[in-house]
Amino acid sequence: MRQATDVPSITAAQMAEVDRIMTHDLGVDLLQMMENDGRHLADLARRRLLDGDASGQHIVVLAGLGGNGGGALCGARRLHGWGAHVQVLLAGEEGALAPATGRQLDILRRLGIPILGAAAAGDLGRSALVIDGLIGYGLAGAPRGALADLILWANGHGAPILALDVPSGLDATTGAIHEPAMRATATTI
Repeated sequence: MRQATDVPSITAAQMAEVDRIMTHDLGVDLLQMMENDGRHLADLARRRLLDGDASGQHIVVLAGLGGNGGGALCGARRLHGWGAHVQVLLAGEEGALAPATGRQLDILRRLGIPILGAAAAGDLGRSALVIDGLIGYGLAGAPRGALADLILWANGHGAPILALDVPSGLDATTGAIHEPAMRATATTI
């Protein structure tokens, strides 16, 4: 019998190879993968952390500049479609976004979803949920700058935190917990 702690895992390098196989060998483009991540993220948020109903719930989505941020932005769009009041805190300058992530942000902007800089975190009121789409499996050392600031804000906010793939600040290969690291309530897998 499998123990509750026996969770299958792969290293960050192995996950990067999975992504490469998906895009280059199988022809599944990055936008498709982001859509799948976002759909799963939003569904898990609604079912597990919002008692089955996102309508009227205040949700803050923390988005990094790469693919993890793009998946979180897709989840934000779905939660918005289910009636949630979503606000996005972007961890950097829009000009630095990966192209697919920038496309996801543009969709949110067209929908009228508020997109704020990391510095606006202190001005936000309480929320029912915080979504961590800051770093993902590509972590290289301890989070710094706006990434670190947003992790510290989320950890002190008091709302449950749902991390996409890997809590920001956790090394996906070694399991090392950097300072700061997101204290996620749940993580998508």
